[in-house]
Amino acid sequence: MFDPTSLISQFGLLAVFGTAAIEGDAAVITAGVLAQRGLLPLWPVIFAGMAGGWFSDFLIYNLARRYRDHPRTVRGVEAARKWRFFNMAITYPMLLALAIRFMPGVRTAGPVALATATEITPLRYAILTGIAAFLWSFILVHIGQQASQVIAHVFKGFDLPEWVEIGIPVLIVVILTGFAIRKWRRRVAGREV
Repeated sequence: MFDPTSLISQFGLLAVFGTAAIEGDAAVITAGVLAQRGLLPLWPVIFAGMAGGWFSDFLIYNLARRYRDHPRTVRGVEAARKWRFFNMAITYPMLLALAIRFMPGVRTAGPVALATATEITPLRYAILTGIAAFLWSFILVHIGQQASQVIAHVFKGFDLPEWVEIGIPVLIVVILTGFAIRKWRRRVAGREV
């Protein structure tokens, strides 16, 4: 019978990094579930989630900064100036850099706004988003640990293998990551038309 525990122990931290960069919250919560089960070590899970979240934020910021003078970017920034969020980002850039990780709806728009319309330096942005990513990962891993206890309690009366209990949150992350990639591909395809 298939037992994913060896696969998780070998590639789990890399998977936490990658899925935290692509999907985010559900991936790090699932990593907390795996840490609670003893399949992954707690602090490396927190740092892998932090690194994945920070990497995606910093990558988006640097790409937006590099292409800030591109005609498409300029048009997008001009259109965004009508949005209340965009004007807030320009007014309080350091606060926004700290808050982006905790605001799921602006994880792409936030770094773009900061890179194109403010003078926040890459070093300052990296430090602020690194702090935010650590706090974000720490909180979500601990939420995952609590969720693991709830899952264990729910399945307490059933004689299921442990991998079935672990498979539920992992399956949720895979599905959410698939949806995130699909949404991103549609967005990119819509821009190329």
